Amino acid sequence: MLDPKLLTGVVRSYRSMTTRRRELQQISADILGAAKRAIFATQRGMKKDADLELVSARKLVARGKKVVGTDRRLMSEGAWRAGLEEFAEAAMYRDAMFAKKVFIPPEVADDPDVILGALSDVTGECTRSCVLAATRRDMNEVERLSGIVRDGVSFLLELDLTGPLRQKFDQAKQNLRKVEEIAFDLSLKR
Repeated sequence: MLDPKLLTGVVRSYRSMTTRRRELQQISADILGAAKRAIFATQRGMKKDADLELVSARKLVARGKKVVGTDRRLMSEGAWRAGLEEFAEAAMYRDAMFAKKVFIPPEVADDPDVILGALSDVTGECTRSCVLAATRRDMNEVERLSGIVRDGVSFLLELDLTGPLRQKFDQAKQNLRKVEEIAFDLSLKR
């Protein structure tokens, strides 16, 4: 026969975890939305809008961290990890475009997987911006963005990435090839 006190404790713990997981999933979805809007605003050169979305995302990250606390199960929750990575990507891309340099957001500075995934994804956003710069025949911007992609890939190349990070790194290498082709094509048209 199972101890009723044990079962009561298990049920209480399970319900608490389920409630916190659902709350974290909602916060994560909100972070993802704000980060995507920040990326969209950055792509269009709308710094003020990007900054406002990132302020909102930062508040949500802080709220999510309170829900997570020290619970390892919640720290590894897929939606939470995806939200943090999208936030980091948005912040890093915003910096690449407006500050002309990529910084690591302090909210995720202690999470190498999030940083590496975001950095890989930033190469894709910089490649899109490179295409737009090339259509304007802005060789200086193409060269600057190509440099950011090249630096990101060069850094990632030093690591022995595996699993999903390896897939992201492979995409980053493809992005580097694209920006190099864009720069080459544009140089022929000078």
